[in-house]
Parts: sequence; C-alpha cells; structure tokens
Amino acid sequence: MFNREALGILLDKVPDLGRPWGILLTVLYTAALATLCILFFTGVNRLGPYAPLISQLVMALVTALLSYLHFKLVDGYRERYGSLAYRYYFYHLMLPYLVAWYACFFHPLFIDGPALLPTWLATVLGVTFLLLVPITSVHIERAGFHMETHGLDVYTVFPEETSIVRGEIYAYIRHPLYFALTCGTLGLATFANNWIALVAALLQLIPALFAGWMEDRELVERDGLAHEAYIRNTGALLPKRDVLGFVRLLFAGLWPAGARPD
Repeated sequence: MFNREALGILLDKVPDLGRPWGILLTVLYTAALATLCILFFTGVNRLGPYAPLISQLVMALVTALLSYLHFKLVDGYRERYGSLAYRYYFYHLMLPYLVAWYACFFHPLFIDGPALLPTWLATVLGVTFLLLVPITSVHIERAGFHMETHGLDVYTVFPEETSIVRGEIYAYIRHPLYFALTCGTLGLATFANNWIALVAALLQLIPALFAGWMEDRELVERDGLAHEAYIRNTGALLPKRDVLGFVRLLFAGLWPAGARPD
C-alpha cells in the first residue's frame, strides 16, 4: 500500500530512485548488504546449536547501533548536504539500518531445532502473528504515518516538514511499527517451531525498544511537555490502558478516524 504524495516526497528527497540506473544501483547495493548479512548468519550459525542466538544478538546490537547513529549524525548531514541531506542519509544509514533490521526479522524462520508445539498449533499461531503485521500497517497509514516518508525517517532529517502523529493507533501505543515488526518475527519463529528461534525472535526487541527510546527523546526535544505527557499515558509497544479498545481498533476498527480513547 503506497501513498502517492508520500512517495513523491521520497522521490524528491532521493532523486536517484526516480531514474532506472539509480533504482538498479540501489537494488544492487541493498542486495550486497543483504548478502553480507546472510553470509554472517550462515558462518556463525554453523558453529553450534546455540550459535543462532549469538548471531541474532550481534545483528540486533548492530541494528541498535545504527539507530543510535541515525540520531547522532543527522545534524551533521543537514549541515553538510543541505536540501540533499536525506539522499546521503538514505544510502549511508537508512538502507544499512533497514537491511540489518530485516535480517533480524527473517532470521528466526531459518533456525532449526526440535519441534516445540504441534504443527497445527504452530501454524495457527504463526499465521495469527503474521496477520497482525498488515492489520497494524493499515492503522498506521490511517493515522497519517506513511512508510515512504515517516517509516524511512525522512522527517528525522527534516522534522520541520511534518507534524507529530498521535491519533488513532498512536493513542494506544507510541511505536506501532515496531509492534508490527515484533509480531511478524514472532510469527516466523513460530513457523520454525523451536525454542531457539523464539528466543532469537525476542532479541529483535533490543533494536525495537532502543529505537523507540531514541525517537521519544528526539520528540521530547521537539515537543517538550506534550510528548512527556504522551509517554506517560501510552505504552511503547503494548497499551498501558484500555487494552480492549486497542484490540477493537485492530480487528474491528470501531474507533472513528482521529478518535482517541477516553
């Protein structure tokens, strides 16, 4: 699901993505990063039955480090590159960050081990967790958070070009995108159906919680007491209150657009 306006903003910030050769080179660059991750997992995982936990932990920490660099270096990118800051930020930081995170996301699916649950139960749970990814994504878009801009951190580089999203699903949890990613990797781990895969999936919480914490710090700097109050009233990945309202929002969509729970 693409938002045309948001996609246009992304193409304006990264003009390479509007040219055939730019697209090709971006795909090749992304594939090279993904290949490095695959080689890393393959090399480490063959060292022993618990090695996948080590490789997943290392990749999770690398992802968290890249998240830290996003916020640490962004001012330098703005000062050095001006209106083209996001173009360089995208290739230097954003793509490596995304590849590392999705390496953590998919890795549990490929971890072998003795079956933990009956196959039918693992399938049902895996499908349920994975369905939460598109369901949550719909609510994220409906709230005004677009994957092509917000999700790719365009507004981390140019915060003055957007407003803070707090309606709809954001009235319950502050980081629904990371909630969706956590549900997705748990779903894949459940298909793998062994305890090592499940623990590896939980390690994805390291970058999720760290990135959420970094984003909250940045938003407190931008919005002060209003965001501090928002933090007190909402959970990072799970709702602090009105859990039933959150579930109803996800599965029945009973809250009208822009509404917030009492």
